[in-house]
Amino acid sequence: VYEFLAQKFPTKVVKSVHEEFLNAGDQQGRVIGVNSSTEGSLAQQAVQIMCAAYGSEVGNAALKFIPTGGMFVTGGLAPKNIGMIQGEDSPFMKAYLDKGRMNGLIESVPIFAVMNEDVGLRGARVCAEREYNAM
Repeated sequence: VYEFLAQKFPTKVVKSVHEEFLNAGDQQGRVIGVNSSTEGSLAQQAVQIMCAAYGSEVGNAALKFIPTGGMFVTGGLAPKNIGMIQGEDSPFMKAYLDKGRMNGLIESVPIFAVMNEDVGLRGARVCAEREYNAM
């Protein structure tokens, strides 16, 4: 997202951030996250777009599965971007709730952000222990 914005709006590119981004390898997301607090920056816009797309997809999943007990958002994105996720005016929540005629249904599904980043690894460990103990 940031690369697209940098190409589309070259006058808004901050050289130091762009250089850091280009040299970051697989840590480009971290560079954008760290620099996203600058109001009106391309990094902030990239994070807002990403969180809106994330919220929209979480909303789609909620409509598919209708988890009446709640939709739990896990992984590293939620804790790292909680400022863009929480609050009804956040890009994430606006996109999550923007489901047209299905708004009534989506509003009935509670949503929770799991702040522990290693839930998947914990679950994998439990499955491995079960398999091991079954031997």
